[in-house]
Amino acid sequence: MSKYDKTIFIAIAFGTSVRDVLRNDTYRSLQKNKNLRIIILAPQVNDPEFIEEFKGDNVEFELLEKYYPTRAERQLYSFHRASLRHKSTTIDLGNTAGDTSGMSFYTPFAKTSVKVIGDENTLKLIHFGYRKFTSAQHYEEVFDKYKPDLVIVTRVLNYSLDYPILRMADKKKVPIIACVSSWDNLTSKGFFPFSIKSLVVWNTILANEAMDLFFFPKKDIFISGIPRYDLFFRREGFQSRETFFEAFKLDPNKKLILYGTGSKTTGRTPLDETTPEPEIVGFIADAMNNNQLSHPSQMLVRLHPQANPDHYKFLYDKENVTVHIPGRDVSFQDRLFSKNDDIEYAESLLHSDLIINFGSTVSIDAAVFDKPIICVNFDFRGERPYKYSMTRLYDFDHYKKLVDLGGIRLSKSREDLISDINRYLMDPTLDKAGRDNIVDKQCHFTDGQSGDRIAQHILSHLDLEVEVLQEV
Repeated sequence: MSKYDKTIFIAIAFGTSVRDVLRNDTYRSLQKNKNLRIIILAPQVNDPEFIEEFKGDNVEFELLEKYYPTRAERQLYSFHRASLRHKSTTIDLGNTAGDTSGMSFYTPFAKTSVKVIGDENTLKLIHFGYRKFTSAQHYEEVFDKYKPDLVIVTRVLNYSLDYPILRMADKKKVPIIACVSSWDNLTSKGFFPFSIKSLVVWNTILANEAMDLFFFPKKDIFISGIPRYDLFFRREGFQSRETFFEAFKLDPNKKLILYGTGSKTTGRTPLDETTPEPEIVGFIADAMNNNQLSHPSQMLVRLHPQANPDHYKFLYDKENVTVHIPGRDVSFQDRLFSKNDDIEYAESLLHSDLIINFGSTVSIDAAVFDKPIICVNFDFRGERPYKYSMTRLYDFDHYKKLVDLGGIRLSKSREDLISDINRYLMDPTLDKAGRDNIVDKQCHFTDGQSGDRIAQHILSHLDLEVEVLQEV
C-alpha cells in the first residue's frame, strides 16, 4: 500500500521536454505536494546529474526506452497523415525534408474516406484501426508496479519514446494529460487518437488547431502559456551586459548579432544532403569582417540541441565569431541543456542587438525580448525546386501564422540579408508593433506563471486541493 494519496507518471521523451516540464514550476509545484508520488520516465535515468537535479523524497525514476513501431502502426500513421493533407499545408508538403512518399500511397484512400464519411469519422476509423490491428505491449509491469492515477505525456508524435506509455495508459484506462511541446506539433504530425482527458497547449492558435484538425473538445483544452518562457518573463538572476560579454569574450564596443541555428537536418533534402546553415553563418561572418555592415559587429552562433557541432568547426578561427555549443550529449535524441544553459540563452537574447535564424522558434524567443528578427528565406546554394526549397518552410502553417503577425523580416537573397541586417542595426525599433503582436498571440500569458498553471491543472485532475488559476 502506497503512503501517497496519488501517483502520476511523467514521460520525458526529449531533452527539450526537460526544460518544458521538469525545469520549471510545473515540476517544482507538483513535487511540493507531499500527497503526490511522481514517477519520471526518461531515457536519462542512469545519469547521476539528471537524478541529482530532479530527485526528491516523493520522486522515483524508470527507464524510457526507444520504441520501434510495428508495420501496422506505420501504415496507420501514413494513412492518418494522408487524411490531414487537405487541412495542413505542412503535412501536405512533407515537412522540412519534402518527403511525402510514406503517405502518398494512402492519399487516394484517405481522400475517398474524407469525402464519403467526413473528417471526424475518418479519425474515428483510424482510432478503430489502432485498436483492432495494434495493441499496447510495453511498460505493463511498470504500470502494475506503481498503479498511476494519471499519466502525463509530452511528445507523443511520430512514435516518440512516450507513445507506448500513452498506449498502456489507454489500455489500463488511466487518465492521460498530453502537453503539446511545440508550436508546430499539431500541424506537422498526426496526433494519436487515444483517450486523452486533457490537452495542454500554449495559446489559442494551438487550441484552434487541435479542434480543427483533430476535433478535440474545447472543454478539454487548457491554455497554459509557454512554460519555458517563465524564465524569460521573470528575468531573475540575469548577468549584466558587461558580465555576459566578458564571459563569452565579446567586445562591448561592437554590436552583437545572435544566430540561432536549426538542427542538423534543417534544409537537408535529396538535393542537399547537409544543412546549408553553416555556410549562411559563414557568409554573414565574411560580410561582417569585410566591413559590409553599418556598424562594427560580432556574431554569437548558438547551436540547436540537434545540430552537429562538426559542421561549424570552420568558424572557430573566423574573426568576430563565437560558436557556442550548449548542453551535453546524453541518452536523449537531442543534447540536454542544463539550467545554466537555459539562463545563458535568455541572456544572449537580452543582450543581442539583432537575431537571425532559419525558420525556427528562435523568432518567438527574440520577440519576447523585443529584438529585431531576420529569417533567411532563400536557397543559399542556388534555387531549388519548390518541393525541396527551404522557402517552403515559410508556407508551413505554424510559420505562416507567425509571419502574418508582423515583426519578422524575410530576407529573400544574399543582398537582402545584408541590407536587412543593416536596416535593423541602424534602427532596432523597426517592426516593434509586429513583435509585440507575436508576444500577444503566441505567448498568451506573460506573467511568468505558465509552469505553475500547468501544475495546478494537473493537480485539479487528481482531485487534490488547488487554487484554480485559469479556466479555458
